[in-house]
Amino acid sequence: MDRSLFVLLLLSGLLRTTSALFRQYYYINARMSWPEAQSYCREKYTDLATVDTMDDVNRLVNIVDDGYSGSVWIGLKRGTQKRWVWSNGEDTLTQYSAWGNGEPKSVNECGYYNNGVWLSSSCSSTNFLVCYRSTGYVWVETYKNWTDAQSYCRQNNTDLPTIHNAQELNQMKSIVPYYSWVWIGLFQDSWQWSDKWSLFFRNWAEGQPSQSSGSDCVGMSRTNSGKWAHESCNLKRPFICHGGPKSPYHSYHYVNESRTWQDAQSYCRARFTDLATADTMSDASLLVNTVDAGYSGSVWIGLHHGTEYRWVWSMGTQSQYSIWGSGQPNGDGECVRSFNGNWYDGSCITALPFVCFNDSSGFNIITTAMTWRDAQSYCRKHHCDLASISSTEQQNLISNQISLWIGLFLDPWQWSDGGNLSFRYWTEGQPSQSSGSECVSMSRINSGKWAHESCALKRPFICHGDDKLIKKQIVKLKLSCNGKCMLNDPSIQTAILNEISEKLKSMGLESDSKITWRKGEGEEVFHQEINHTANSNNKCD
Repeated sequence: MDRSLFVLLLLSGLLRTTSALFRQYYYINARMSWPEAQSYCREKYTDLATVDTMDDVNRLVNIVDDGYSGSVWIGLKRGTQKRWVWSNGEDTLTQYSAWGNGEPKSVNECGYYNNGVWLSSSCSSTNFLVCYRSTGYVWVETYKNWTDAQSYCRQNNTDLPTIHNAQELNQMKSIVPYYSWVWIGLFQDSWQWSDKWSLFFRNWAEGQPSQSSGSDCVGMSRTNSGKWAHESCNLKRPFICHGGPKSPYHSYHYVNESRTWQDAQSYCRARFTDLATADTMSDASLLVNTVDAGYSGSVWIGLHHGTEYRWVWSMGTQSQYSIWGSGQPNGDGECVRSFNGNWYDGSCITALPFVCFNDSSGFNIITTAMTWRDAQSYCRKHHCDLASISSTEQQNLISNQISLWIGLFLDPWQWSDGGNLSFRYWTEGQPSQSSGSECVSMSRINSGKWAHESCALKRPFICHGDDKLIKKQIVKLKLSCNGKCMLNDPSIQTAILNEISEKLKSMGLESDSKITWRKGEGEEVFHQEINHTANSNNKCD
């Protein structure tokens, strides 16, 4: 099985480095709180920066502006669950562990080795240490606390050791003097990445992380070798995102099969991401163009009636700032007008002047009275949308002398994929109060406008997201061995596949795809390569 272990080590090395090699980082020189930075990164890229290795740390430091000497937000935040994990980022304790009796103790947060077993201790204690590098383990006869031991190993070798099996434990045991206490890579961790990445690489500054309450988000210091510290999530910091810039357009897929809304939702979730979500008028136009030209009916999209009503903006965002008048909102209606510096709810069919917004000219007061829906359509056609107001300064730009429709409205609808944006594109008379019509379809011929109807009706539908069906991929392996090679033994091939599958699963990289050997003539997987001796008379035909 030595050759299978070689294959697994090679595969592990390739897979572990893939994410770090291709992860793109983007420094955003705008000061935001951690939640605001997270929202920005998720909207524009993938998420706040996730870090796997010291190489990643160095890349983060290098993209921060040279003139900035403070901290920047990364994607780490305090979680709700503590787990014992390894310094190099792995979470393999379910596969192998060698804890001594009564260990690990919950009050201790760092692990050490002594006389063949693992024990736990306070991270501030001082012990000798063992590092590892490509050539094996390195004994270091110097007293350090766990964090300093980790820094030493990363600076002079690779990291504190990760122990996967009894063989590796015995290898380390062979270089450690009898009864010596030595730090290994185990530590107890309660932090998690914003993008749910499962690796546990950490680069804490000295004295971090502490138990201080209210400091639940992590910043990276540019000047302190990229070390991390946790602080209040409300502080305003520049930040780093990761992932390729998101396309301003959704990836839509029209499915020409008539299904109920729920069946269409299940199909989209299994094959793509979910039923189609639309955030802008550009999305609404794309939806129409996705449908087959010969079809003139309605198609399901991802909007459905929820259980919670929210005050949201016509431009697609939720309301954070508010300046309601006394006793407001009082249930008079589902649309909002501004008057004398305050907001009031009212019936959406009342005709009032209104305020539009566009990027070039800002707020534009339209004195022609219209219903809220007609005002919304007018603003979207001639400007951008009905005005969204997010500050007292913006509110002061609106005339206080007359009642004006603004973009705020009460909305009970929600997207199937959980998206928070509240862009809506209802047809005239929609949404109505008809019961039992709780799912939304789009009309291809009515400019792509939306109406709600019974979820039990069967319609074609539109999904969004990348296709999850993974194309077949062939990986070629070339192995060398001494003596008789038995790699075409079916039992050995099965054992290798099982080990590869377990390795992928432990790294969070396994999909639902089936891993199989590709067989050639004679039902053989591996074919012995015959070496030819070259000489000066050999010619290429």
